[in-house]
Amino acid sequence: MAATPIPLIEVSGTHREVGQQIGERMRPNLRRVLTRLRENLPPGVTWQDMLLKGWLCLAHSRAAYPHFVEELEGIAEAADLPFEEVFLAICEELWEPTAWHAGVPTLARGCTDFAARGQATVDGAPLIAHTNDLDPEAEEDLVILKVKAWNEPEFIGMSVAGLGFSAGFNAAGISMTGNAVSCSDIRPGVPRLLIARAILASRRLGEAMDACLLPLRASNYNNVIGDANGEIYSMEGSATDCESIYIDENGENVMVHANHYVSFPMRRFEANRNYIGGSILRHNRAMRLLRENYGRLSPTVFQELLADHANYPASICKHGGATVTVFSIIISPNTLRAWIGRGRPCQTTYYEYILEPWSLPSDWPE
Repeated sequence: MAATPIPLIEVSGTHREVGQQIGERMRPNLRRVLTRLRENLPPGVTWQDMLLKGWLCLAHSRAAYPHFVEELEGIAEAADLPFEEVFLAICEELWEPTAWHAGVPTLARGCTDFAARGQATVDGAPLIAHTNDLDPEAEEDLVILKVKAWNEPEFIGMSVAGLGFSAGFNAAGISMTGNAVSCSDIRPGVPRLLIARAILASRRLGEAMDACLLPLRASNYNNVIGDANGEIYSMEGSATDCESIYIDENGENVMVHANHYVSFPMRRFEANRNYIGGSILRHNRAMRLLRENYGRLSPTVFQELLADHANYPASICKHGGATVTVFSIIISPNTLRAWIGRGRPCQTTYYEYILEPWSLPSDWPE
């Protein structure tokens, strides 16, 4: 199955029309995902509890991103599903026991990010690479969405059943990958998956950074954002704080991140300090791989690095445990290209995806 490309769906129109096209094409996948979510609630929490807290998040989301909420309404309409359940499905932080002040540890799902530019890459161009670790069942519902919504830059985004985006890039040269971090301050607010959607709609890096810093957020990822100029930041966030880590902070033009907080100001938000060993190993291994391949990093070399098996099966290319690597992606923001592979990187075939450059519309509001 790893050699089979992930399905690609192209959608366009208003945000509601985009959502309706996604809902129509992904109807069986959406139903399957919602069933899995119902069967895996946090300890002691009912579906009604989830819906009530979801409504609080919805109120914040309508205030911050009404057009993205409309997109989700379109998905629910076309898939013939209750909107409140579709919206709840993107509130993934509500499935973490920390959101309910429970003492059960939240085990990070995984994901490892690499970034390089300048002297580190073979041609000086920026490159970002990412592995995405999820429940094995999620692989059958993966989809690549090519989205042209309203007058936003067209983007290519990785999604499970059309419910949010975990990685992608847009025609303005903005890239977005990142990592789940276990933050201790989850609260009612805008779900982090809507923040990821806003990053992919950004026309410049400053807008992507503003999305990471949204005051009304419920939680946050460590969002790795970059642009065609090679400006790359690791936005290490929680619900109430965020530290921006610049790629040149170590003077090497390389950066890595896994699933624990690495900046001193953010370490106090680590909810699971006793469960980050695997993340620490992947983080340090990724940095070593970048240094060992310094000056020759390319999309082809990154395909090899993403297949690394140090600490197997809980390696960068993850094969065992509650989660496995379900896809990997390498992004070249300045050429508007990405290479995406299904399943474990050591077994996959990478396929190339390209966007046409985007120009700022004359009627875009300043």
